[in-house]
Amino acid sequence: MKVNPELIDEIKKYGAFDISACFNCGNCTAVCPLSKEDASFPRKLIRAGHVGMEEKITSAIEPWHCYYCGECSATCPREAQPGEYMMALRRYLIAKYDITGLSSIFYKNGWLQTWLALGLLAAFYWLYSSYTGDFGVLAGRIELAFPVYVTVALGGYIINMYRYAIVKPLGGIKASLKPAHIYETFVHGFTQKNFNGCEETDWTRWIAHLLVMSGYVLTLLISNLHLLSPLDKHYTLFSPVSLLVWYAGLAIIVGGGSMSLRRVFKSAESSKFSHPSDWLFVVTMFLIGASLLATHYLNVVYGTSHPLLDQVYRFNIAVETVWILLIVPFTKWIHIFFRPLAVYFQHIRKEAEAGTAFTLQLGDSK
Repeated sequence: MKVNPELIDEIKKYGAFDISACFNCGNCTAVCPLSKEDASFPRKLIRAGHVGMEEKITSAIEPWHCYYCGECSATCPREAQPGEYMMALRRYLIAKYDITGLSSIFYKNGWLQTWLALGLLAAFYWLYSSYTGDFGVLAGRIELAFPVYVTVALGGYIINMYRYAIVKPLGGIKASLKPAHIYETFVHGFTQKNFNGCEETDWTRWIAHLLVMSGYVLTLLISNLHLLSPLDKHYTLFSPVSLLVWYAGLAIIVGGGSMSLRRVFKSAESSKFSHPSDWLFVVTMFLIGASLLATHYLNVVYGTSHPLLDQVYRFNIAVETVWILLIVPFTKWIHIFFRPLAVYFQHIRKEAEAGTAFTLQLGDSK
Protein backbone atom coordinates (compact mmCIF):
# COMPACT_ATOMS: atom_id res chain seq x y z
CA MET A 1 0.00 0.00 0.00
CA LYS A 2 1.38 3.39 -1.01
CA VAL A 3 1.92 5.97 1.73
CA ASN A 4 0.97 9.62 1.33
CA PRO A 5 2.90 11.66 3.94
CA GLU A 6 0.71 14.70 3.28
CA LEU A 7 -2.56 12.86 3.91
CA ILE A 8 -3.16 14.07 7.47
CA ASP A 9 -2.55 17.68 6.43
CA GLU A 10 -5.04 17.22 3.59
CA ILE A 11 -7.68 15.82 5.96
CA LYS A 12 -7.15 18.77 8.32
CA LYS A 13 -8.29 21.07 5.52
CA TYR A 14 -11.73 19.49 5.90
CA GLY A 15 -11.99 20.35 9.60
CA ALA A 16 -9.84 17.97 11.69
CA PHE A 17 -7.72 20.76 13.15
CA ASP A 18 -6.78 19.15 16.49
CA ILE A 19 -6.15 15.57 15.44
CA SER A 20 -2.34 15.88 15.63
CA ALA A 21 -2.73 15.89 19.42
CA CYS A 22 -3.84 12.24 19.29
CA PHE A 23 -1.35 9.75 20.76
CA ASN A 24 -3.36 6.69 19.68
CA CYS A 25 -4.48 5.56 23.14
CA GLY A 26 -7.68 3.96 21.79
CA ASN A 27 -10.02 5.55 24.32
CA CYS A 28 -12.25 6.89 21.52
CA THR A 29 -12.88 3.41 20.12
CA ALA A 30 -13.41 1.95 23.59
CA VAL A 31 -16.17 4.42 24.51
CA CYS A 32 -17.94 4.46 21.12
CA PRO A 33 -21.09 2.30 21.31
CA LEU A 34 -21.29 2.07 17.50
CA SER A 35 -17.74 0.79 17.02
CA LYS A 36 -17.80 -2.96 16.39
CA GLU A 37 -15.14 -5.59 15.84
CA ASP A 38 -15.82 -5.67 12.09
CA ALA A 39 -16.20 -1.87 11.84
CA SER A 40 -13.86 -0.34 14.39
CA PHE A 41 -13.42 3.42 14.65
CA PRO A 42 -12.19 6.13 15.20
CA ARG A 43 -8.68 5.02 16.37
CA LYS A 44 -7.78 2.91 13.32
CA LEU A 45 -8.79 5.67 10.93
CA ILE A 46 -6.89 8.29 12.92
CA ARG A 47 -3.81 6.08 12.78
CA ALA A 48 -4.29 5.50 9.05
CA GLY A 49 -4.45 9.25 8.50
CA HIS A 50 -1.30 9.89 10.52
CA VAL A 51 0.79 7.30 8.67
CA GLY A 52 -0.57 8.30 5.24
CA MET A 53 -2.56 5.16 4.35
CA GLU A 54 -4.66 6.91 1.72
CA GLU A 55 -6.21 3.77 0.22
CA LYS A 56 -7.40 2.66 3.65
CA ILE A 57 -9.07 6.04 4.16
CA THR A 58 -10.69 6.27 0.72
CA SER A 59 -12.04 2.72 0.97
CA ALA A 60 -13.38 3.24 4.51
CA ILE A 61 -17.10 2.99 5.20
CA GLU A 62 -16.70 3.43 8.96
CA PRO A 63 -17.06 7.24 8.81
CA TRP A 64 -20.64 6.67 7.63
CA HIS A 65 -21.34 4.41 10.62
CA CYS A 66 -20.44 7.30 12.94
CA TYR A 67 -23.37 9.48 14.07
CA TYR A 68 -21.19 11.93 16.00
CA CYS A 69 -22.72 11.42 19.43
CA GLY A 70 -19.57 13.15 20.72
CA GLU A 71 -18.68 10.66 23.45
CA CYS A 72 -15.23 10.11 21.94
CA SER A 73 -14.42 13.84 21.89
CA ALA A 74 -15.85 14.46 25.36
CA THR A 75 -13.62 11.77 26.90
CA CYS A 76 -10.46 12.24 24.80
CA PRO A 77 -7.54 12.81 27.22
CA ARG A 78 -5.71 14.89 24.61
CA GLU A 79 -8.74 16.91 23.41
CA ALA A 80 -7.90 15.78 19.88
CA GLN A 81 -11.58 15.92 18.85
CA PRO A 82 -11.87 12.45 17.25
CA GLY A 83 -15.57 13.08 16.57
CA GLU A 84 -14.70 16.10 14.48
CA TYR A 85 -12.03 14.02 12.72
CA MET A 86 -14.75 11.56 11.66
CA MET A 87 -16.81 14.50 10.40
CA ALA A 88 -13.78 15.75 8.45
CA LEU A 89 -13.36 12.27 6.95
CA ARG A 90 -16.95 12.35 5.73
CA ARG A 91 -16.27 15.67 3.98
CA TYR A 92 -13.01 14.27 2.60
CA LEU A 93 -14.80 11.19 1.24
CA ILE A 94 -17.57 13.28 -0.31
CA ALA A 95 -14.85 15.25 -2.11
CA LYS A 96 -13.29 11.98 -3.29
CA TYR A 97 -16.61 10.64 -4.58
CA ASP A 98 -17.42 13.92 -6.35
CA ILE A 99 -16.26 13.83 -9.99
CA THR A 100 -16.75 17.60 -10.42
CA GLY A 101 -14.22 18.60 -7.74
CA LEU A 102 -16.62 21.28 -6.45
CA SER A 103 -17.12 19.64 -3.05
CA SER A 104 -13.41 19.93 -2.32
CA ILE A 105 -13.36 23.59 -3.36
CA PHE A 106 -16.40 24.44 -1.22
CA TYR A 107 -15.19 22.56 1.87
CA LYS A 108 -11.72 24.09 1.72
CA ASN A 109 -12.86 27.64 1.06
CA GLY A 110 -15.18 28.34 3.96
CA TRP A 111 -17.95 30.73 3.00
CA LEU A 112 -17.49 30.53 -0.80
CA GLN A 113 -20.46 28.20 -1.22
CA THR A 114 -22.64 30.45 0.94
CA TRP A 115 -21.84 33.56 -1.11
CA LEU A 116 -22.45 31.60 -4.30
CA ALA A 117 -25.80 30.38 -2.93
CA LEU A 118 -26.84 33.95 -2.08
CA GLY A 119 -25.86 35.11 -5.56
CA LEU A 120 -27.76 32.28 -7.23
CA LEU A 121 -30.82 32.89 -5.04
CA ALA A 122 -30.88 36.56 -6.02
CA ALA A 123 -30.36 35.69 -9.70
CA PHE A 124 -33.07 33.02 -9.84
CA TYR A 125 -35.56 35.15 -7.92
CA TRP A 126 -34.93 38.02 -10.34
CA LEU A 127 -35.35 35.68 -13.33
CA TYR A 128 -38.54 34.14 -11.97
CA SER A 129 -39.95 37.54 -10.97
CA SER A 130 -39.25 38.87 -14.46
CA TYR A 131 -41.06 36.01 -16.16
CA THR A 132 -44.28 37.33 -17.70
CA GLY A 133 -45.78 34.05 -18.85
CA ASP A 134 -47.78 31.52 -16.84
CA PHE A 135 -45.41 30.96 -13.92
CA GLY A 136 -47.43 28.00 -12.65
CA VAL A 137 -46.63 26.12 -15.86
CA LEU A 138 -42.96 27.15 -15.70
CA ALA A 139 -42.71 26.07 -12.05
CA GLY A 140 -44.13 22.67 -12.96
CA ARG A 141 -41.49 22.18 -15.64
CA ILE A 142 -38.70 23.30 -13.29
CA GLU A 143 -39.86 20.88 -10.60
CA LEU A 144 -40.00 18.02 -13.10
CA ALA A 145 -36.35 18.71 -13.97
CA PHE A 146 -35.25 18.50 -10.32
CA PRO A 147 -35.33 14.67 -9.95
CA VAL A 148 -33.42 14.23 -13.22
CA TYR A 149 -30.60 16.47 -12.01
CA VAL A 150 -30.53 14.87 -8.55
CA THR A 151 -30.47 11.35 -10.02
CA VAL A 152 -27.52 12.18 -12.26
CA ALA A 153 -25.61 14.00 -9.50
CA LEU A 154 -26.16 11.36 -6.82
CA GLY A 155 -25.61 8.55 -9.31
CA GLY A 156 -22.03 9.73 -9.83
CA TYR A 157 -21.42 9.85 -6.08
CA ILE A 158 -22.86 6.40 -5.45
CA ILE A 159 -20.89 4.80 -8.29
CA ASN A 160 -17.65 6.28 -6.97
CA MET A 161 -18.43 5.28 -3.39
CA TYR A 162 -19.03 1.72 -4.59
CA ARG A 163 -15.81 1.79 -6.61
CA TYR A 164 -13.72 2.97 -3.64
CA ALA A 165 -15.42 0.84 -0.97
CA ILE A 166 -16.10 -2.41 -2.84
CA VAL A 167 -14.58 -2.74 -6.33
CA LYS A 168 -11.03 -1.61 -5.53
CA PRO A 169 -10.48 -3.34 -2.17
CA LEU A 170 -12.37 -6.54 -3.07
CA GLY A 171 -11.18 -6.83 -6.66
CA GLY A 172 -14.47 -6.91 -8.51
CA ILE A 173 -18.16 -6.08 -8.63
CA LYS A 174 -19.83 -7.71 -5.64
CA ALA A 175 -23.29 -7.49 -4.14
CA SER A 176 -25.51 -8.98 -1.48
CA LEU A 177 -28.77 -10.29 -2.90
CA LYS A 178 -30.34 -11.15 0.43
CA PRO A 179 -33.74 -9.42 0.77
CA ALA A 180 -33.11 -8.78 4.48
CA HIS A 181 -29.99 -6.75 3.68
CA ILE A 182 -31.74 -4.72 0.99
CA TYR A 183 -34.69 -4.10 3.31
CA GLU A 184 -32.36 -3.01 6.12
CA THR A 185 -30.68 -0.54 3.77
CA PHE A 186 -34.00 1.17 3.01
CA VAL A 187 -35.00 1.22 6.69
CA HIS A 188 -31.72 2.93 7.58
CA GLY A 189 -32.22 5.39 4.74
CA PHE A 190 -35.61 6.55 5.96
CA THR A 191 -35.07 6.38 9.73
CA GLN A 192 -31.30 6.77 10.32
CA LYS A 193 -32.05 4.36 13.16
CA ASN A 194 -28.41 3.87 14.17
CA PHE A 195 -28.78 7.14 16.06
CA ASN A 196 -30.41 4.94 18.67
CA GLY A 197 -27.25 2.87 18.97
CA CYS A 198 -25.57 5.63 20.95
CA GLU A 199 -25.66 4.85 24.66
CA GLU A 200 -26.63 8.40 25.57
CA THR A 201 -29.27 8.73 22.86
CA ASP A 202 -30.28 12.33 22.26
CA TRP A 203 -33.87 11.82 21.19
CA THR A 204 -34.32 15.47 20.23
CA ARG A 205 -31.47 15.20 17.72
CA TRP A 206 -32.83 12.00 16.21
CA ILE A 207 -36.37 13.40 16.06
CA ALA A 208 -35.07 16.59 14.41
CA HIS A 209 -33.38 14.51 11.70
CA LEU A 210 -36.50 12.37 11.28
CA LEU A 211 -38.71 15.46 10.95
CA VAL A 212 -36.39 17.01 8.38
CA MET A 213 -36.14 13.76 6.44
CA SER A 214 -39.89 13.09 6.36
CA GLY A 215 -40.72 16.73 5.68
CA TYR A 216 -38.29 16.97 2.82
CA VAL A 217 -39.40 13.66 1.26
CA LEU A 218 -42.97 14.96 1.32
CA THR A 219 -41.82 18.26 -0.21
CA LEU A 220 -40.14 16.31 -3.01
CA LEU A 221 -43.31 14.33 -3.65
CA ILE A 222 -45.44 17.48 -3.63
CA SER A 223 -43.05 19.18 -6.06
CA ASN A 224 -42.21 16.30 -8.38
CA LEU A 225 -45.81 15.12 -8.66
CA HIS A 226 -46.88 18.76 -8.98
CA LEU A 227 -49.57 18.25 -6.35
CA LEU A 228 -49.50 21.93 -5.41
CA SER A 229 -50.57 24.60 -7.92
CA PRO A 230 -51.12 27.64 -5.68
CA LEU A 231 -51.50 30.12 -8.55
CA ASP A 232 -54.20 28.08 -10.28
CA LYS A 233 -56.19 26.32 -7.57
CA HIS A 234 -57.69 27.45 -4.26
CA TYR A 235 -57.13 24.88 -1.49
CA THR A 236 -59.15 24.42 1.68
CA LEU A 237 -57.53 24.32 5.10
CA PHE A 238 -57.81 20.56 5.60
CA SER A 239 -57.77 19.20 2.06
CA PRO A 240 -55.45 16.19 1.53
CA VAL A 241 -52.86 18.36 -0.24
CA SER A 242 -53.07 20.98 2.53
CA LEU A 243 -52.42 18.38 5.22
CA LEU A 244 -49.32 17.21 3.35
CA VAL A 245 -48.08 20.78 2.94
CA TRP A 246 -48.72 21.73 6.58
CA TYR A 247 -46.82 18.70 7.82
CA ALA A 248 -43.93 19.05 5.33
CA GLY A 249 -43.41 22.74 6.05
CA LEU A 250 -43.74 22.47 9.83
CA ALA A 251 -41.53 19.36 9.99
CA ILE A 252 -38.76 21.13 8.08
CA ILE A 253 -39.04 24.31 10.18
CA VAL A 254 -39.17 22.51 13.55
CA GLY A 255 -36.44 20.02 12.65
CA GLY A 256 -34.22 22.62 10.98
CA GLY A 257 -34.87 25.10 13.79
CA SER A 258 -33.78 22.54 16.37
CA MET A 259 -30.57 21.89 14.43
CA SER A 260 -29.88 25.62 14.21
CA LEU A 261 -30.43 26.22 17.93
CA ARG A 262 -28.05 23.40 18.82
CA ARG A 263 -25.37 25.04 16.71
CA VAL A 264 -26.05 28.54 18.03
CA PHE A 265 -25.83 27.49 21.69
CA LYS A 266 -23.31 24.66 21.10
CA SER A 267 -25.45 22.59 23.43
CA ALA A 268 -23.89 19.24 22.54
CA GLU A 269 -20.47 17.90 21.65
CA SER A 270 -21.62 17.27 18.08
CA SER A 271 -22.61 20.92 17.58
CA LYS A 272 -19.53 22.65 19.02
CA PHE A 273 -17.91 22.94 15.60
CA SER A 274 -19.77 24.11 12.50
CA HIS A 275 -18.52 24.33 8.95
CA PRO A 276 -20.14 27.12 6.88
CA SER A 277 -21.81 24.43 4.75
CA ASP A 278 -23.59 23.16 7.88
CA TRP A 279 -25.19 26.57 8.35
CA LEU A 280 -26.01 26.84 4.66
CA PHE A 281 -27.76 23.48 4.86
CA VAL A 282 -30.03 24.30 7.81
CA VAL A 283 -30.79 27.91 6.79
CA THR A 284 -31.71 26.99 3.21
CA MET A 285 -33.85 24.13 4.46
CA PHE A 286 -35.60 26.52 6.86
CA LEU A 287 -36.30 28.92 3.96
CA ILE A 288 -37.84 26.09 1.94
CA GLY A 289 -40.19 25.17 4.78
CA ALA A 290 -41.09 28.78 5.61
CA SER A 291 -41.75 29.84 2.00
CA LEU A 292 -43.77 26.67 1.36
CA LEU A 293 -45.99 27.37 4.39
CA ALA A 294 -46.32 31.06 3.50
CA THR A 295 -47.33 30.21 -0.06
CA HIS A 296 -49.98 27.76 1.05
CA TYR A 297 -51.27 30.01 3.84
CA LEU A 298 -51.84 32.87 1.39
CA ASN A 299 -53.62 30.52 -0.99
CA VAL A 300 -55.89 29.04 1.68
CA VAL A 301 -56.80 32.40 3.25
CA TYR A 302 -56.94 34.71 0.22
CA GLY A 303 -57.30 32.44 -2.80
CA THR A 304 -55.23 32.56 -5.99
CA SER A 305 -55.47 36.29 -6.70
CA HIS A 306 -53.52 37.78 -3.78
CA PRO A 307 -50.54 39.74 -5.24
CA LEU A 308 -48.16 38.62 -2.49
CA LEU A 309 -48.91 34.94 -3.22
CA ASP A 310 -47.31 35.16 -6.66
CA GLN A 311 -44.07 36.67 -5.31
CA VAL A 312 -43.78 34.29 -2.34
CA TYR A 313 -44.33 31.30 -4.63
CA ARG A 314 -41.63 32.54 -7.03
CA PHE A 315 -39.27 32.95 -4.07
CA ASN A 316 -40.08 29.40 -2.93
CA ILE A 317 -39.20 28.00 -6.36
CA ALA A 318 -36.00 30.09 -6.41
CA VAL A 319 -34.94 28.66 -3.02
CA GLU A 320 -35.76 25.13 -4.19
CA THR A 321 -33.68 25.69 -7.33
CA VAL A 322 -30.62 26.75 -5.31
CA TRP A 323 -31.21 23.83 -2.93
CA ILE A 324 -31.25 21.29 -5.75
CA LEU A 325 -28.33 22.77 -7.71
CA LEU A 326 -25.96 23.66 -4.88
CA ILE A 327 -27.03 22.19 -1.53
CA VAL A 328 -28.11 18.64 -2.35
CA PRO A 329 -24.93 17.58 -4.20
CA PHE A 330 -22.36 19.50 -2.15
CA THR A 331 -23.34 19.46 1.55
CA LYS A 332 -24.06 16.96 4.31
CA TRP A 333 -27.56 16.39 2.88
CA ILE A 334 -26.15 13.46 0.90
CA HIS A 335 -25.19 11.74 4.16
CA ILE A 336 -28.72 10.29 4.07
CA PHE A 337 -27.66 8.23 1.05
CA PHE A 338 -24.15 7.27 2.13
CA ARG A 339 -25.11 6.06 5.62
CA PRO A 340 -27.54 3.32 4.51
CA LEU A 341 -25.23 2.37 1.64
CA ALA A 342 -22.42 1.88 4.18
CA VAL A 343 -24.67 -0.57 6.05
CA TYR A 344 -25.29 -2.47 2.81
CA PHE A 345 -21.61 -2.41 1.83
CA GLN A 346 -20.73 -3.85 5.24
CA HIS A 347 -22.93 -6.85 4.43
CA ILE A 348 -21.20 -7.22 1.05
CA ARG A 349 -17.80 -7.26 2.73
CA LYS A 350 -18.89 -9.92 5.21
CA GLU A 351 -20.30 -12.09 2.44
CA ALA A 352 -17.16 -11.55 0.35
CA GLU A 353 -15.03 -12.80 3.26
CA ALA A 354 -17.26 -15.85 3.54
CA GLY A 355 -17.20 -16.38 -0.23
CA THR A 356 -20.98 -16.05 -0.56
CA ALA A 357 -21.30 -12.61 -2.18
CA PHE A 358 -22.59 -12.29 -5.72
CA THR A 359 -19.48 -11.55 -7.80
CA LEU A 360 -18.74 -10.25 -11.26
CA GLN A 361 -14.97 -10.51 -11.55
CA LEU A 362 -13.14 -7.69 -13.33
CA GLY A 363 -9.60 -8.99 -13.06
CA ASP A 364 -7.10 -6.61 -11.50
CA SER A 365 -9.33 -3.63 -10.65
CA LYS A 366 -6.69 -1.97 -8.55
